[in-house]
Amino acid sequence: MPIHVRKRRATAAAVAAGTVMLGLLPGSAFGADAQPTSHRTAGNPWTQDGYTPRPGDWRPYVLAPTGHTVTPARVLSATARGGSIQGDPKAVLGKGHRSVRLVSTGDRTQSPLLALDFGKDVGGRISIKVAGASKTPPRLHVCFSESQQYAATDPGDNNGEAAQAPGCDTANIWNGYPGQPYTYDADSHTISLDTAKLPATLTDGQLRGGFRYATIFLDGPGWVDLGAVSVAFDAAPKQASPAAYQGWFLSSDDELNKIWYAGAYTVQLDTWMSDTAKSWPYAAGEGDHADSQVPYADPTKEVIFDGAKRDRIVWQGDLAVQAPVTYLSTNDTDAVDNSLSSLAAQQLPDGYMPGESLVGPHNQDEIRTYGEYVTWFVYNQYQHWLYTGDRGYLDRWWPALTKATAWLESVRAQDPQGLISFGAVNSCGHYGYSDCGHETYVNALYARNLQEMAAMATARHDGSAAGTYATRATAVKDAINEQLWDPAVGAYRLSREIPNAYPQDANAAAALTGVADQRRASSAMDYLRRTSWSTYGALTVAPSTPNASISPFYEPLPSGFEASARLGLADASGAQQTGGLDLIRTFWGYQLAQDPGGTFWEKANLQGQPGISQFTSLAHGWASGPTVSLTNQVLGVTPTGAGFSSYDIVPTPGDLTWAQGKVPTPHGAIGASWRVDGRGFTLSTDAPRGTTGRLAVPTGGAKVRVTLDGRTVWDGTKAVGHARVSGDGRYVYVSGVGAGHHTLATHRR
Repeated sequence: MPIHVRKRRATAAAVAAGTVMLGLLPGSAFGADAQPTSHRTAGNPWTQDGYTPRPGDWRPYVLAPTGHTVTPARVLSATARGGSIQGDPKAVLGKGHRSVRLVSTGDRTQSPLLALDFGKDVGGRISIKVAGASKTPPRLHVCFSESQQYAATDPGDNNGEAAQAPGCDTANIWNGYPGQPYTYDADSHTISLDTAKLPATLTDGQLRGGFRYATIFLDGPGWVDLGAVSVAFDAAPKQASPAAYQGWFLSSDDELNKIWYAGAYTVQLDTWMSDTAKSWPYAAGEGDHADSQVPYADPTKEVIFDGAKRDRIVWQGDLAVQAPVTYLSTNDTDAVDNSLSSLAAQQLPDGYMPGESLVGPHNQDEIRTYGEYVTWFVYNQYQHWLYTGDRGYLDRWWPALTKATAWLESVRAQDPQGLISFGAVNSCGHYGYSDCGHETYVNALYARNLQEMAAMATARHDGSAAGTYATRATAVKDAINEQLWDPAVGAYRLSREIPNAYPQDANAAAALTGVADQRRASSAMDYLRRTSWSTYGALTVAPSTPNASISPFYEPLPSGFEASARLGLADASGAQQTGGLDLIRTFWGYQLAQDPGGTFWEKANLQGQPGISQFTSLAHGWASGPTVSLTNQVLGVTPTGAGFSSYDIVPTPGDLTWAQGKVPTPHGAIGASWRVDGRGFTLSTDAPRGTTGRLAVPTGGAKVRVTLDGRTVWDGTKAVGHARVSGDGRYVYVSGVGAGHHTLATHRR
């Protein structure tokens, strides 16, 4: 059925009550980076319905705090149950010097519950001011949850968790996983009380990585007087002011703006010191903790985990999204370096690259599960080189890259028809399902890897290796199109073994990696829209698909690929590109309208609920793809040479009327701003020394005059003068644009 395209409006009402307010930071430079106060928009885009974005006013969208201490936004609820609550519960908000007394007459099942709302997902160590307690105090506990829905309070919630850890969701896969009973308190944290040392501010000994709600309860008879509660925001610990983004995005669409900043914040909330990983499985009775060192990571630096709540390890596939988001927002390249290096150092002797940090027994057991993730290792290293231009880093890991690519090629060599199947090496695991056949998806990723290896080999002046990789890339592309394209359906098959399924990942990956030409890519996207778009976004596979190893659900990783593929399609009408924005607004906009608001989910089921219930990570970085697409494609700024030595600014306006932003580079920030109105399309850019750009303006297929800095360079059909200008019917491109400020504009004839 058709996708539900909603009206553009403020969709993050769940963040509303008392979100921690962020002060505007001083700034200057490109594109109204700082505006006079009288020009700034009044209000908060996260709480104000109908908020209208204004050029330059990007800071109100930032969800990250300006410092590393956050306080609750409100008291969500205060429930006496079998005990009592004496005094004003708002004392925990730190207003004045008051305190509130919790009195318990029994165990945790009868304790009063005091639930706090931090206004958005946060993470760190909670602190509570305790003014006093009974001579024999009860045990003081705090439970955490990313959503109200899964904060267990009723007896049947979360498979019995409410009786053990009231107010908690489930962060431990080994206890209370959906369908399994919750047998002991594996999720609440205990705050140790020493009545001889009260009053005091007591701090949790363990961090909790992702939560919006904190529920305080007692275990045992007695009373405790509580005052101000706060959280040491331990995410992004090396960023002195997490709100001080080096890169930003803003457009005429309030909802798309919120999506960009929610993606950036999600990845920040996944960024922690490398000794705060989770080592699983826990022993029976073991409480929640995140204090393990990521193998081979520098212990003095951050890494980027897959999720804030869990798994809290580094994954190759998640970094494929998280690393570009980081480059484009905080530019915290140390965190990316440390993450990529820790994974690269785990390479096995035959060249296979494990997909995840080998932190504990569970991860060791999966050491050869994820063949797909070897392709993401190559992709991540290429992206790092492209964005940072760090030749030393590339040279350091080049031997690992060649060994990993050789391993992938050895798997392909086992197939007389020239396609990879990970079934031959028992590495069939994917991001969301398992298939051991010769798939479009993984082979498209490998074809892209070979192109990336060719580019990196060229940069290292190894023409022979570059030629070999390029030849193989062509062979893999040809094999995919010959064996897996179904001309009768107009889409790519899941695999040779399952030819009657045409999934999202296969078709999006073929379009995104260049395996599909424009005709096939457009047809594949049309097929997905007809068959697989539903109420909350794009499904992994059409609901009518028979006998597939993948079932219909909403998966943000390939949905991000599809949105990007649509934005990249070269249709003169712009319908496919607008479809990409529609998908972003629908799927990611829907998540923002749900709890916790401001961060993106690991997955969602057909009902639009978190895909694995109370265990689902609701701040999962691989779901942040639109942050990259909005900068790289809508704003249009992408690196084409290592470290932005060369770059493109090719806007994809869709149905927007303006966009602007900044992109950090090793040379300094690149700024871009474009606007479309009745007079035409105007692109303004600022670029630092050491960079050369290719600028473009869309023509909509019309014969328009184009000027660069006021001088005509295109007369509607051909280049004028000595400018390096070309047109393809959709855009007019100007190459070799140097540093400084430039304006490229169309003029209707």
